[in-house]
Amino acid sequence: MQADEIQVVVGDASRDGVGGAQYCGLWSLTSKKRVFNAFGNSYAGLIPGLIRRRGPRLEARSETSCVLVREADENYPVEVSATYEVANPYYVDHTLQFTDQRDVRRGDCDFREVSWCSYMNCPTDRRINFLSQGRWFRYISPEHGVGSNIAPAYIPDEELEAWPQVEGRRSFHWDRIEERFDQPFYYGRLGDHVLILMFDTPRWLRFFCSPSGGGPSLREGDDCPAWDFEWIIPAPAYEVGRRYEFRLRLAYKPFISDDDVLEEYGDAVRELGFEAPPSSLS
Repeated sequence: MQADEIQVVVGDASRDGVGGAQYCGLWSLTSKKRVFNAFGNSYAGLIPGLIRRRGPRLEARSETSCVLVREADENYPVEVSATYEVANPYYVDHTLQFTDQRDVRRGDCDFREVSWCSYMNCPTDRRINFLSQGRWFRYISPEHGVGSNIAPAYIPDEELEAWPQVEGRRSFHWDRIEERFDQPFYYGRLGDHVLILMFDTPRWLRFFCSPSGGGPSLREGDDCPAWDFEWIIPAPAYEVGRRYEFRLRLAYKPFISDDDVLEEYGDAVRELGFEAPPSSLS
């Protein structure tokens, strides 16, 4: 699909990538001003965890939008649709809707996790950038599974989810750092371009990242990062049979400044009607 400045390829899980047939989402994101794919060529970006490895069906809706669909079944009782739509000049608007037909939460968690992964393609600067205590904080976890999770500053610590104590291997994104993000967006640099992710439903948002989740870099001895995120649906808001909808906007454009990123986020909130963070806590 083509917008003024960007071209995207959306794919289902049929491509046999590095980790097998699982990379459904943005197979490719390029710009007329930067033709190098933003995402790893054997991976993808904006991969919804709800349909990963679950054989979604790809349907075209128009010249500028398509959707990945998976019906609920006995093995995985979750109905999912993930829409990708390009908008001029350099935006991808993504909406995920899902309904749990029965309770699929972990047995040791009272909250529902919904995650996305984006495996980046050889950025020189592997950090994500976000506001923390009113200043720009530029961060990538020191190693996979260490210091990977970042929570919002506008949610009191006592209201954040508590990860269960488990023996053996833990989910890599459970290790939370002390820093918090002030606003529901972050960006990363890819050459002279910037990739900005801007989110609705800010109370449920968490960032997580890995310095090596995107696999080996084209530069010998280096790795590519994963710039990931998730929504946490708390127990009081979780209902079997309820239809949930999450929205985000991705911008991919030449980098100008931190202030320009802030303007992009403000424009997204106004244009798309995104919920702003609680003013009393921001």
